[in-house]
Amino acid sequence: RVIDGDTLVYRIEDISQTARLLGINTPEKKMPYYQEANDFLRQIENKTVEVLRDKEDEDKYGRKLRYVFYENELLNAEILQEGLATSFMLESLKYKDKFRDAEDYAKNRGIGLWEKSMERCAKCIGLVELNYSAEFFIINNNCNFDCDLNGWIIKDDANHFFKLEKLDAGEERTYDSKIKVWNDEGDRFFMRDEEGKLVVFYEYKGVKIL
Repeated sequence: RVIDGDTLVYRIEDISQTARLLGINTPEKKMPYYQEANDFLRQIENKTVEVLRDKEDEDKYGRKLRYVFYENELLNAEILQEGLATSFMLESLKYKDKFRDAEDYAKNRGIGLWEKSMERCAKCIGLVELNYSAEFFIINNNCNFDCDLNGWIIKDDANHFFKLEKLDAGEERTYDSKIKVWNDEGDRFFMRDEEGKLVVFYEYKGVKIL
């Protein structure tokens, strides 16, 4: 039984387990592409699947962390290739290369979550700086007209969201995280318009603290 695009319930010998699909993040409820991700995963409802764990068995919510195979296809990777998820916490995973290849396929073709925004202001709004250690980022409007960004969001690799608002012509604005958001060891920055189309994507690798 599918709960959402990256969470399901499976049963083995009449014992039910909730599983979180490894290596991916699908959109949250009420966000663009949420329903499409759900519908994609629903193809396996009431079907027999194969589940495989990696090094960690459960997450902090008690959900099993699993790879899910259906008819010998790794669905975690398939949903990435369809552009209905983005990769998440890959470094220690057995199938990380397969996941990267699947995501690159969608990214290079502008599929789903990687489709570029055609909004007029998409060419105006840019990322000036992302300071992950001091927990702030700066965006600007480099056009000579105002941009109403209501409905636009910025998010990290996980699910921390920043809502945007009007940015006047030539204006530069700083957003403080207020809580720990940006991972020092590496993270990603997504800016999306109100339809979920991609405006800015930025990825960085930080310094690992030993």
